[in-house]
Amino acid sequence: MSCCLFLPAVCGIGRCWADIKTWVLSWSNDSKSTLTSFEDRYELGIELGSRDCGVIHECFDKRSNETWACKSIAKKRLIIRDDILNVKLEVDIMKRLSGHPNIVNLKEVYEDANYVRLVMELCTGGDLYDFIQTCEAKRLSEFSARHLFQQLLLVIMYCHENGVIHRDLKPENILLATKGSYFSIKLTDFGFATYIQPEEKLRGVFGTRFYIAPEILTGKEYNQTADIWSAGVILYILLSGKVPFWGATEETTFDAIMAAKLHFPSDPWDQISVSAKDLITKILSPYPTKRLTAPQILDHPWMK
Repeated sequence: MSCCLFLPAVCGIGRCWADIKTWVLSWSNDSKSTLTSFEDRYELGIELGSRDCGVIHECFDKRSNETWACKSIAKKRLIIRDDILNVKLEVDIMKRLSGHPNIVNLKEVYEDANYVRLVMELCTGGDLYDFIQTCEAKRLSEFSARHLFQQLLLVIMYCHENGVIHRDLKPENILLATKGSYFSIKLTDFGFATYIQPEEKLRGVFGTRFYIAPEILTGKEYNQTADIWSAGVILYILLSGKVPFWGATEETTFDAIMAAKLHFPSDPWDQISVSAKDLITKILSPYPTKRLTAPQILDHPWMK
């Protein structure tokens, strides 16, 4: 293994990220394993999906015969220094949060001349978006949605209590631990996550089209309440199968989010309790200071 992450000359930088030998070793359950190459320890299997900066495969531990997931990040895609720092930040955050039952745990990190590889817990149930699509009505019952949403709120609280804001909460980043069951969810993909202090404010646009909070889109400062907004969008989807703010293009979608005019069309919302609609309305407030906090959401009558 090389001891540093080096950008190829074609990137125009040709500099070391940092000496990460110690950093990589600190990730291993068996530190000796990181002294060998990834290929000596693991064998890649089928592709499970791709993200903005990496491809995820099944991978098989040749020593234990266990199956894991591996996110491979190509160094050639790390064009500027911030790209490199973002990868390290993602791994640092996963290290801080690992151990929570509703977060995908990071097992090991490898790096070589071409890739940084994150070996992680494998969730066999796919993501929440696909799970919703398999439901007959393309949505969940209030009972099922409540159970799932409670887990999501608890893991969001855990992130915030540990000084982390996710900034990309969406059904595709919520995995099911086992196939066909929502009883245990796992939050994943901390590529947009960052550290935040209790009273700190952030700037910059991060997130995915339908889930970004209005204060982010308007260029205002934001904090942990942006994650709460995204959670509210997810709850709306769980109960209705549709996004609350839709536009045919990215621009019109953003306009709808910034207008924040929440509607509950009769199909299916006439079949959904007033209490559920009350909760969603209080979460999806365009005013961050008026938005319910995670503890307040958990204390709402609908969550009981």
